[in-house]
Amino acid sequence: MDLPGRLTRDRSDAGATLIEVLVALSILSIAAVAILAGVEMSIKTSDIHRKQSTGGAYVRNYAEAVQAYVADDNYVPCAGAGAYAAAVIGFDVPAGYSATQEASVPLRGDGSEDGCPGGDSGVQRLTLRMRSDDGRSTEVLTVVVRDPCAPGDTSC
Repeated sequence: MDLPGRLTRDRSDAGATLIEVLVALSILSIAAVAILAGVEMSIKTSDIHRKQSTGGAYVRNYAEAVQAYVADDNYVPCAGAGAYAAAVIGFDVPAGYSATQEASVPLRGDGSEDGCPGGDSGVQRLTLRMRSDDGRSTEVLTVVVRDPCAPGDTSC
């Protein structure tokens, strides 16, 4: 029975129940977490790719410094690891990266591997690495260096 002047409430207009609000909030929270995780992964991937491309340029610069060092008659027969280290050849390693050089592999004229000691004919294969300090990127470059004054070279 309705009294005149009083408003009546229909059950359908009562608003959302606590359960409905919690379910909606849960769904929105899960969606927000998924979106934020995607953004985080995008940022991390972008950082890795930037470090890879930058490290690739730096390792090529390092190889050019090795080339210039060897061209100045500084060829090291049977070069061990670090014989062409950045500090030795005067290459300034950029901040945030470290540069290493593995032991060389002497090569014969036909490109096959030669043994040391005594087997170095003036051609070596070097492996240079440029690694970001956070470990997210390591760029490797393999180069072949030749002694400009190798035995039998009449231009020296």
